[in-house]
Amino acid sequence: MKKRETNDAPSAPEATTGPGDEGPPPAKIAVASAEDVARFAAAADAAPPDADAEENFDQVRARRDEFHDKYLRAQAECVNISRRLSQEHAESLKLAGMALARALLPCLDNFRRTLDNLDASAKDDPIVEGVGLIAAEFEKVLTDHGVAPIEAIGKPFDPALHQAMMQDHESDAPAGTVTRELEPGYMMHGRVLRHSKVVVSAAPAADGDEEADDDGSGEESSAA
Repeated sequence: MKKRETNDAPSAPEATTGPGDEGPPPAKIAVASAEDVARFAAAADAAPPDADAEENFDQVRARRDEFHDKYLRAQAECVNISRRLSQEHAESLKLAGMALARALLPCLDNFRRTLDNLDASAKDDPIVEGVGLIAAEFEKVLTDHGVAPIEAIGKPFDPALHQAMMQDHESDAPAGTVTRELEPGYMMHGRVLRHSKVVVSAAPAADGDEEADDDGSGEESSAA
């Protein structure tokens, strides 16, 4: 006798939906109408102001204005600092070679003294001509880097540019005029690199002044 095969595994219940199994209805969002908003706004305007709230609001507004002013001042200060640092950096780069240029000036002076003290016959020598070309090229390099000579002869004596070494009592130039230049001076980017050593004209001493000086010196020597 054959046994009937049966499936012992439990079967899942079939899902059934009925009229009452539709789930909870979605929540409704209350939306205020324009009339409600207008009514609430009118009620808020009609409410008497709170003194404490007004005072607190004034304090907050004052602090806001204070912080805004500090912000504007700090921003302006940052701009000024940035501009000043940029100018100082550019100026330092421009004047970085002043020490080197000042150290090279004696070399240029020696070139010029050598060429000025040569005889007229020796100036046609090729070696002398080469030295002259080297001196001219050396001076050109300094000029290209902002080194310029100071004008001295015939100019009024300026202690910011000239260094008086002697007085010239025999010159017809007005007193205080540079008559000779013992050593040329130079400037670099508007700053004095080396003062010009000059001779300055002076008015001739009067005879009365010379006699007074002689009498004074005689009295001093006798007193000594």
